[in-house]
Amino acid sequence: MKIFLLGIFLILCGTSARAKDKHYYIGIVETTWDYASDRGEKKLISVDKEQSNIYLQNGPNRIGRLYKKAIYLQYTDETFRTIIEKPVWLGFLGPIIKAETGDRVYVHFKNFASRPYTFHAHGMTYYKEHEGAIYPDNTTDFQKADDKVHPGEQYTYILHANPEQGPGKEDSNCVTRIYHSHIDAPKDIASGLIGPLIHCRKDSLDKEKEKNIDQEFVVMFSVVDENLSWYLEDNIKTYCSEPEKVEPDNEDFKESNRMYSVNGYSFGSLPGLSMCAEDRVKWYLFGMGNEIDVHAAFFHGQVLTNKNYRIDTINLFPATLFDAFMVAQNPGEWMLSCQNLNHLKAGLQAFFRVQDCKKTSSEDAIHGKHVRHYYIAAEEIIWNYAPSGIDTFTKENLTAPGSASEVFFTRGSTRIGGSYKKLVYREYKDASFTNRKERGPEEEHLGILGPVIWAEVGDTIRVTFRNKGAYPLSIEPTGVRVSKSQEGTYYASHYISSSENVPPSASHVAPKETFTYEWTVPKEVGPTYKDPVCLTKMYYSAVDPTKDIFTGLIGPMKICKKGSLLANGRLKDVDKEFYLFPTVFDENESLLLDDNIQMFTTEPNKVDKENEDFQESNKMHSMNGFMYGNQPGLNMCQGDSVVWYLFSAGNEVDVHGIYFSGNTYLSRGERRDTANLFPQTSLRLFMQPDTAGTFDVECLTTDHYTGGMKQKYTVNQCKQLNENSYLYLGERTYYIAAVEVEWDYSPSREWEKELHHSQERNVSNAFLDKGEFYIGSKYKKVVYRQFTDSTFQVPVQRKAKEEHLGILGPQLHADVGDKVNIVFKNTATRPYSIHAHGVKTESPTVIPTVPGETRTYVWKIPERSGAGIDDSPCIPWVYYSTVDQVKDLYSGLIGPLIVCRKPYLKVFNPIKNLEFSLLFLVFDENESWYLDDNIKTYSDHPEKVDKANDEFIESNKMHAINGRMFGNLQGLTMHVGDEVNWYLMGMGNEIDLHTVHFHGHNENKEANIFQKLKITERLLLQMKSFNSRSWVLHKDLIVCKTTAIKTLYYEEWY
Repeated sequence: MKIFLLGIFLILCGTSARAKDKHYYIGIVETTWDYASDRGEKKLISVDKEQSNIYLQNGPNRIGRLYKKAIYLQYTDETFRTIIEKPVWLGFLGPIIKAETGDRVYVHFKNFASRPYTFHAHGMTYYKEHEGAIYPDNTTDFQKADDKVHPGEQYTYILHANPEQGPGKEDSNCVTRIYHSHIDAPKDIASGLIGPLIHCRKDSLDKEKEKNIDQEFVVMFSVVDENLSWYLEDNIKTYCSEPEKVEPDNEDFKESNRMYSVNGYSFGSLPGLSMCAEDRVKWYLFGMGNEIDVHAAFFHGQVLTNKNYRIDTINLFPATLFDAFMVAQNPGEWMLSCQNLNHLKAGLQAFFRVQDCKKTSSEDAIHGKHVRHYYIAAEEIIWNYAPSGIDTFTKENLTAPGSASEVFFTRGSTRIGGSYKKLVYREYKDASFTNRKERGPEEEHLGILGPVIWAEVGDTIRVTFRNKGAYPLSIEPTGVRVSKSQEGTYYASHYISSSENVPPSASHVAPKETFTYEWTVPKEVGPTYKDPVCLTKMYYSAVDPTKDIFTGLIGPMKICKKGSLLANGRLKDVDKEFYLFPTVFDENESLLLDDNIQMFTTEPNKVDKENEDFQESNKMHSMNGFMYGNQPGLNMCQGDSVVWYLFSAGNEVDVHGIYFSGNTYLSRGERRDTANLFPQTSLRLFMQPDTAGTFDVECLTTDHYTGGMKQKYTVNQCKQLNENSYLYLGERTYYIAAVEVEWDYSPSREWEKELHHSQERNVSNAFLDKGEFYIGSKYKKVVYRQFTDSTFQVPVQRKAKEEHLGILGPQLHADVGDKVNIVFKNTATRPYSIHAHGVKTESPTVIPTVPGETRTYVWKIPERSGAGIDDSPCIPWVYYSTVDQVKDLYSGLIGPLIVCRKPYLKVFNPIKNLEFSLLFLVFDENESWYLDDNIKTYSDHPEKVDKANDEFIESNKMHAINGRMFGNLQGLTMHVGDEVNWYLMGMGNEIDLHTVHFHGHNENKEANIFQKLKITERLLLQMKSFNSRSWVLHKDLIVCKTTAIKTLYYEEWY
C-alpha cells in the first residue's frame, strides 16, 4: 500500500527525469539578537527619542533591544561544522530555501538548541512523516518522528515542489513561501524560528538566481512579540537590572517587548538593502504576527508591479505571502516603511539605497509639455462630523442618552463633542491664494478631503502649496514619480549635526510660506494593461504623517491612461465619480488637540488626555469626515455608470469592510458588494445601480458600524426604464426558521487536551473553563434552520456533506436568472429578519419579522449577482438578520448563499465538486441578545458576574470556525481525487482578520495559506484532494487564544 501511495503521489507531483534533488543542512542555534545593532542617530518618520526608548532601552524592569533567540542557520554538509553565511539583510530570518517545480528538497535538520523544535514548510507537498507539525492527527510510530526534534537530534524532512503549489499562470516566475517550527507555532515563531522558501517555475533559475533579475530581497514585516518567546524568563533574568521586580502581565512591560521590525531590525537599523538605479529588483515579502500585524509596506520614491498590476504599497498580514517586481529609479536613500501609523511611530522603518551606477534610463523623459497646475493651501477650519445633529439611520438626536453616538457628540466639561478645529487642504484659483475654488454639487461629497488631483500618463503635475497653518506642513503624493528634492517627508539613516539639520524645503513648508512641487507621470507609474483606466492614489502632509493626517491633511489623486479624461478631469463614458475615505480620525493625535480642548470643553483644566473614555470620545468613525449618515452628495441615476474611488489611512483599527447595500460592483473582474480597505490601500470599483431607492454604504466592521461609519447613497429614477425586461426563468423556495438553541462551542475537550499535552503546555482555557463565574462553552443562541414546507413542522435533516455547517444556516443555492423565495418563520423570542448580500430586492428596506410570524422575502438573481469575468463559476454571498445587524450576527444568525452562472454553462464542467462553507468569526457573546440569559443559565455564580470586567468580556469572545473550537468541527471529509470548493467567509470586528492555512494541500490560489480573510470577505478556493490522511486547517495568527480556531479535515480512499 505504501508503494502504491508513493506512486500516486509522484505522478500528481509531476516528477520528471529532469527534476533535481536538493539538499539543505539546517541547524537551530540559540543566540543573542540585537534589534537595533546600528546605534547611530537617525532621522526617522514620526519617531522621537522617548518613543524609541520604550523598546530599545533596558532598565530595572525593561529588557531593551537585546534578546535571546533561536534561529535557523545553514551549513555546508552533514557534519554541521561550517556555517554558510547569509546576506546581512536577512536579519534573524532563516536561510533562503529555493526549489523549482518538480524538485525534491531534503532538509537535513539538526537541533542545537535547548528545547525541541521542528521544520514545517508552507507551499510544498509532503507526507505526514515530513509535516513537522505536532497536533492530534491520528498518526503513530514513524509518522510521529517529525513532530519533535529534541536537542542534539537530527531528522530529514522531504518536500516536493508540486506544480500546484508553485507559481500560478498570473504569478511571476518565483513566488514567496515560508517555513517555521511548529511544535507550538506562536511561541516557536516569536522565539525566532522562521525563514523564506521560494518556489520557482521549472528552468527559471540560473545558478540559484531568477533569470532577468539583478537583485532580490526578502523582507518580513512583523511585530515580534517577545512576550510569547520560550526565552522570556531568560531575557528578564539576563537583561533587566532588577528582574525580581518585573511583572510579566504588566501592559507597559508587554508593549516594550513588542518589537516592530523588518527581518528583526527596528528603527531603521536593517542593513544591506542596496541596488543600482535601473536594476531589476524582485521583492519577496511576508507578514507574521497577530491582530495588530496590519501592515502597509510602502516603498518611498518607487513603484512596483504584482501580477501586472501597478502598486506602491503592499498590505501584509499574519502569514500573507507576496512578491513584487521593481525597476529601481531615483538615486538616493529611500524609506521602506509601514504606513500603519502606530507601527510607523514604533519604529517599523528601514532604509534602502538606490545608487547611480550610470545605467541607461529605461523611462521615457517627461518634457513638461502637459502641465496640470494646482494651487492648494492648508488652512484651519471648524469641522462638524455630523452637521444635522441627527443619526439619519435611527432619526435620533446624536446626543440622545444611551445612543451609540452619544459618546462622540456630547459636549461637556471634559468632552469636546462633534466639532473640531482642523487643518485641511483647499484649492485656489492662482498663486495669490485669495480666490478659493468653490466646490460644485458633484464635489459636495468630498467633505473634509482636499481637492482631487488628477493627471494622465505623460503629464507633469505642479502643485503650488501655501501653508496657512501654524505648523510646518508638506504634500507627499503616492503613485507618481517624485525626486528626492521634491519629497514631502524627511528622513536620514545617519547622524546630522544640529547646525546642518535643516530639512529640505519640500518636506517642511514653514507657516505662511509657499513651495511649488513638481511630479511626473511616466508610463512606468501609470496604469498597466491589466489595471483599470484610472488608479486611485492619495496625497497627505508627511512632516509627521500620524499627526498631520489625523489633523485632516489628506486628499485623493487619480492617475489615468493617456486620453481617458475630459478637459475637466472627468472620466469619459462615466456618469458619476465618487471618492470615499473611511477612517477612524483619532483626534487625540491631532496637532490641534490642545486647541480643541480649550475651545470646546467647558472645564479644560480638568481634562485628562490619558483617560481612556476621553480618548475614545475623540475617535471619529467617519467617511470623508462625516458620521451617522450626514454625508451629502452621493446621488446617481438608475442605470448610471458609476466609479467609486476608495482609499484609507490610519492604523490597525482601520480594517474596513465597505458594504454597498442594494447593488454590486466589479473590481479586477470580480463581483462583490463589499470592499476591504486597510491603511494606505486604494481601490477602484465600477457599479451600475439597477434599483431606485436610498441605500446604505457602511463599514461592516462592527465597532465602526456602531461608531458611525455609515452613510446613505440615493439612486434616482431619472428616466423610465423597463424594470421587467429581465426574465427570471427559475424559481426556488426555501423554508427557513429562526430557532433558539443551546450551542456548545466545544462539545469535546479531548483534541484540545491532547494538543496541549503534546505541546508540553498545561494551560486552562479562559474561553471554555467556567471557573467561578464564567459562562463556559455552552450558550443560548438563535440559528437559521431549514424545514420541509410552510407548516414548519419537519426540519430538514442535514446530510453528511452538510455536517460541517455547524452553527451556520443552510447552504442555499441559486443560479443567475433565478428568483428565490425565502419563507421565513420567526420561532424565536424577539424580532429577526433574513437578508442576503449580492441579490436584488424590490425595496431597500428589510422588514423585521416578529416572534411567531411568517414572512416571505424575495431575492432576485440578475447577472450582476453572479460571477464576474475573473471569478470562479460559483461565488459565495452571506445572509443574516438586519434588525440589529451586530447583535443579530453575534447571536448566531448567519448562513451562506452560493450563486452560480447560468446552468447551461455547467455542461462544460459536469464534475460535481464537494462544497464546504466555512465562517471564521470571533463570536462576541457580550454583544448577543442572550447574554443575560446565558449568565443566569450557565454561570455557577451569576450574582458575582461583572459584565464590565475585562476578563469576563474576553472569556466570551469565542474564536471559532462555524461555531466550533479546538478541532470540534465535524464533516470536513473528502476522498482522494475529489475536487473541492471551499467557500470561506469572514465577518466581525477589527480582530477578525484571518489567514487560513491548509496543511498538506494546495488550493488554486497563490499558496496553501489563503491570504487575508478579511471583514465581510467571501471567497471560493478550489482544491484537489490527493493525500489520504487527517490534516489540520487553522487560522495562522500568532496569538495564543487563536489556537482555538483549528479543525481537522479528512481524506480517505474510495
